[in-house]
Amino acid sequence: MTAIQSGKGTIGFTTTVPVELIFAAGYEPCDLNNIFVNDPDPQRFIDRAEYDGFPKGMCSWIKGIYGVIMEHEMAGVITVMEGDCSNTQALAEILRYRGMRTIPFSFPYDRDGKVLSREIEKLKKELGADRASIIEVERQIDITRSKLSEIDTMTWSERNVTGGENHLWLVRSSDMLGNIMEYSEAAGNFIADARKRERMQGIALGYIGVPPIMTGLYEFIESVGGHVVYNETQRQFSIPCAAPDMVERYLLYTYPYGIFTRLDDINREIERRGIKGIIHYVQAFCFRAIEDVILRDTIPVPILTIEGDLPKALDARTKMRIEAFIEMLEGRQD
Repeated sequence: MTAIQSGKGTIGFTTTVPVELIFAAGYEPCDLNNIFVNDPDPQRFIDRAEYDGFPKGMCSWIKGIYGVIMEHEMAGVITVMEGDCSNTQALAEILRYRGMRTIPFSFPYDRDGKVLSREIEKLKKELGADRASIIEVERQIDITRSKLSEIDTMTWSERNVTGGENHLWLVRSSDMLGNIMEYSEAAGNFIADARKRERMQGIALGYIGVPPIMTGLYEFIESVGGHVVYNETQRQFSIPCAAPDMVERYLLYTYPYGIFTRLDDINREIERRGIKGIIHYVQAFCFRAIEDVILRDTIPVPILTIEGDLPKALDARTKMRIEAFIEMLEGRQD
């Protein structure tokens, strides 16, 4: 199997996109969210954005992404204009003003396959990905995604993968750290090591909403008797529904298409994984927080909603609420 060689530079993106096309075009993909939140000092990216005029009353993720772009050399940035953050259009305009090459991409809200096909074709032409390279990348990435699916299954079925490990493997699959083959090999090694572990205990929890901006969440949940067996959005970033056609794969990807598409997936996984309670994470100043109203009326298990703002350690109040929530769930099982 031949790996596609990158050499044209880095293409950043604001949320998960058809990464196959970036690899196939010879670029190195970079999920800007992961660079932001995993930096030893992520606050500096927010400070840079606010210094450049971004308002304080704006989601820290969008400010963090801007700061990352300003600090890193990019061959271009794919800005997802529909199907993600409502502030991305303004971000794209500022980036263009700063001289950055921006490449717009949209997921149609109504999941119109023809519209998505046109968007994918436009992105393919903009990046310069040829058909032969796409086929080779798809073959490589399918193998990697099957390993990620195995890690996800092990989290709830064999219970030898922690919720935090599940989160990291799936959330980083959006760009596979820039190298499909190395990511695939690392995933295989992780699976082999995890299978040697004993079964983990803890009440089965699901995590829904965007990935958390704060640190220490999963570790704390496990320390007070919980075990996250389902990370909704992170799992979707790994494109869990295999399909031979790229358009179909990204139509089955639920994150961009609204709450009702997500609900089908969430409720199906609650039943399949035996989930007893849901932690719904919302980001401060994000429009998605309003979806909590619908989620509370339609999800069949108790929900704890927590909110994050800045990239910092889990605060004491949220810790107390999580601990009380898990104690309540344990009491319901007695």
